[in-house]
Amino acid sequence: MSEGNIFKVGNAVISKVYETSLGFEATTLFPKWQHAPQKVYLSVHSWLVKDEGKIYLIDTGIGKDKPRASALFNQQNHPFLEELAKHGVTPEQVDYVLITHIHTDHVGWNTVLKDGEWKATFPNARYIIPEESYQFQLSEKGKATSAQPCFKDSVLPLVEAGLVDFIPAAGGLFDGKFEYFPTPGHCTGHMSIRLNSEQQSALFAGDVMHALEQITDPQMGSMFCEDKPQADLTRIEILNQVAESNALYFSSHFGGSSVGRISKNDEGYVWHPVNN
Repeated sequence: MSEGNIFKVGNAVISKVYETSLGFEATTLFPKWQHAPQKVYLSVHSWLVKDEGKIYLIDTGIGKDKPRASALFNQQNHPFLEELAKHGVTPEQVDYVLITHIHTDHVGWNTVLKDGEWKATFPNARYIIPEESYQFQLSEKGKATSAQPCFKDSVLPLVEAGLVDFIPAAGGLFDGKFEYFPTPGHCTGHMSIRLNSEQQSALFAGDVMHALEQITDPQMGSMFCEDKPQADLTRIEILNQVAESNALYFSSHFGGSSVGRISKNDEGYVWHPVNN
C-alpha cells in the first residue's frame, strides 16, 4: 500500500530519495527502439527503507564532485542529502547501504570528498556489495570499463576502511529480510534485492529495466547492458516473477512514483503504477 510518497510492505516503510533525471534519445538508449523518435527520461534515485528501528538505503545514485568522462555524470552536485533529510534521516543514522551493482549512477553517494580524500558518506553504515561485481572491477577486463572511476572513488575507499560486507555470487539472505539474488546480463555481478515482510514482498531489481517501454517490449535492451541476450532473458524472468507474486516493483529509473505492480495477459505484460 502507499500513503503519499510512502510505501508500506509488511512492517517496512519505503520512500524514494530523488537525485536527478537524465534525458536520452530513445534510439540511442534502446538500439531496438520501434516507436516514434523521442527523448526518454530516466530518474536517478535511492530507496530508503525503515524497518524495525533500522534504516537502509538501496543504491546511492551519482554523487557529488565525482570526475566522470560523461557530461551526464561529471562533477554533479544535486541536493541528495537535503532530500534525504526531508525524510527525517541524517547520513549518520543510516545503518546499511545495499548496492545492486557497481555502476556510476548506483554507488556515487557512497563517499564524499573530505580533506582531499573520499570518505564514507554514511559513516556508521555497513555497505553491502555483490562480491562478483567487486571482483570484476579488480580484473583487467573490469579496469577497462567505464565503471572503473566510480569503483576507485566510491567503493575502494570503503573496502580499505573496512566498511564493506560482500554478498556471494549465488546470492543469499541479508539481515533476515533482504534476499540478494543474481540477475545477470546488465553487467557482471548484477544482483536484485527482494524484501519480504509479513507475507508481503518488494523487489528492487537494479537495472534489469530502465524504462516503462521495456515492460511491453521486454526484448528491447538498453545500450548499458553488457550481455544483451542474457539481459533480455533476465528481464522476462523478473517480469514473470513480479506478475506471479504480486510483489511491488521498485524501479531504479522509472519516472513518477517509480513504483508499481505488473500483470500478464494474452498480449503481454502490463504496468500498474502505484501513486504515480
